[in-house]
Amino acid sequence: MKKSRTRTFLALLPVLVFLASGAFDAQAGYKGYPRGNALITVQELKGLIDTQDPKLVILAAQSNLEYLPGHIPGAQQVDRPAIAAPPDTQSGVEGNIINAAEFTRLAQSLGIDRGSTVVIYEDRYDATRLWWAFTYYGKVDVRILDGGIQAWKAAGFPVEILPPAARTKPGDFLAAVRHTALRVDTSEIAALHEHPAAQLWDNRSLKEFTGEEQKKGAYCAGRVPGSRHSEWVLFKKKENHAEWVTADEMEPLLQKLGYDRKKDQYFYCQSGVRSTQGFFALYLAGWPLEKLHNYDGSWIAWSKDNRLPVEAGLPHEDTPSLAGR
Repeated sequence: MKKSRTRTFLALLPVLVFLASGAFDAQAGYKGYPRGNALITVQELKGLIDTQDPKLVILAAQSNLEYLPGHIPGAQQVDRPAIAAPPDTQSGVEGNIINAAEFTRLAQSLGIDRGSTVVIYEDRYDATRLWWAFTYYGKVDVRILDGGIQAWKAAGFPVEILPPAARTKPGDFLAAVRHTALRVDTSEIAALHEHPAAQLWDNRSLKEFTGEEQKKGAYCAGRVPGSRHSEWVLFKKKENHAEWVTADEMEPLLQKLGYDRKKDQYFYCQSGVRSTQGFFALYLAGWPLEKLHNYDGSWIAWSKDNRLPVEAGLPHEDTPSLAGR
């Protein structure tokens, strides 16, 4: 009997080693990503809807222009302003995330419980901002619909025009900051020149990065000194900016851009929305969550403070990392 158990153990040893290595995960693997379960396909979502999964909550991270012409059945609209703190509470900076109490009220009004499965979809990049907010405030089982509404329609699935009926029973989810480092402020970005084990990424367009274009809301054109360019569209399919590239496509892209897995990764854009695309891309690829940081105020906050330095033009190797204005 003892020899038989030994032989059984030896036979299973390669499998046990394989499982322990993290190479296999029953919930991961979509598109080759270590955290592929952070995405959901339109076919999977349709199955949850058809079975009337009581835990399912669908959120459309869309504007009225995007939501009203037709949305996924049962989807509740959560436009960007719904999670934006009033500027007068943020030193005049627009777009910062609402506090935990306000996020709790929003989530509960949407019927979100602690055990809810939340699926978020988008047209371009707003879903990751909402996903980041949920993650910051401790909600697990939040997934992004790969391909968004475009993929849903392309699959021939139905859409609704009228919004769903208001929830009669509020959810029980309570927001509390669970991952403090996920959100950083201007002071932490300004101190990065003292933090060699960090990289700062600008997820805006190249014209914004070089200062050729200034978006509404910013106080001047340019970029944070020392930042590197990594436009959000690189992580998405050209044909559909709501669909993510595969892990095989992502990895060489990250290498070409110079992402260093050993370093902390900081992201910014205009207002902390597009920056969550880079954040989510690395999360999908299996990078440690504690090394990923979103500059919530982003360029709006940085450009508002005229004491802070600004760079413009194409970067040069000899450009000082913190040259003054």
